Amino acid sequence: MIDIEAVMADFAVRQAERQMQVAEEIQQLKVAILPRLQDAGIARVEIRFDGCGDSGAVEECACLDAAGAGIPCPEVSLKEGEADSVDRTGSAEPQSLGQALEQLTYLALERHHPGWEINDGACGQLVIDVAEATFVLDCSLRFIATDDHSTEL
Repeated sequence: MIDIEAVMADFAVRQAERQMQVAEEIQQLKVAILPRLQDAGIARVEIRFDGCGDSGAVEECACLDAAGAGIPCPEVSLKEGEADSVDRTGSAEPQSLGQALEQLTYLALERHHPGWEINDGACGQLVIDVAEATFVLDCSLRFIATDDHSTEL
């Protein structure tokens, strides 16, 4: 017979461990990403995502200069050890800056809005202000609501 309390306790422990791991990975990526953006003259990054129907993806990563003009994301790699996480495919290859920005977005969503891709899903963006060194996740959660009324006459 399955001890459901033991299963749930084990699940809670593994979830807490994963949350700590994700928080550490986010911090590592933030530290590794900012200098690359500064060196490239990028003032702001807007990473848009959208999800629903049990699927979701980063849709666009826009890098902007101080005047707000779009500039290409530089083709630079993070050095080994800067972001010690391994991507979800299990590859230990160095990440490009673009891949690191995408991974940061997915990790932020996992940490702060788990299930963002399920059912009606969510959309939004992760905005990085390079000069201020701020990372803000804006997320709009979608849901279907009903407003039912029953009146006896």
